Amino acid sequence: MAPDSRWCGAEIGAHQETLNEGSIAAVGYTRTGVEDNVRLDKDTLAPSNAALVQRVAEMCEQHGRPVATWQQARQILDIPMP
Repeated sequence: MAPDSRWCGAEIGAHQETLNEGSIAAVGYTRTGVEDNVRLDKDTLAPSNAALVQRVAEMCEQHGRPVATWQQARQILDIPMP
């Protein structure tokens, strides 16, 4: 991998939580949300998109990784500010 490269792990479905955790631990970026997965686990539907985001935010905290603000995310992705 190039030294200045940025990467993101994304999983659609059953292994999303595992990939989120691995990406965060490996100092990459990750994504989550009901557009990729509607479940918190195999038996539990996510009550909201916020529940999936909260789970990833907690993983970030456990690994000492700050969660990007929307402004920081736009900067990371090189999307101009509105």
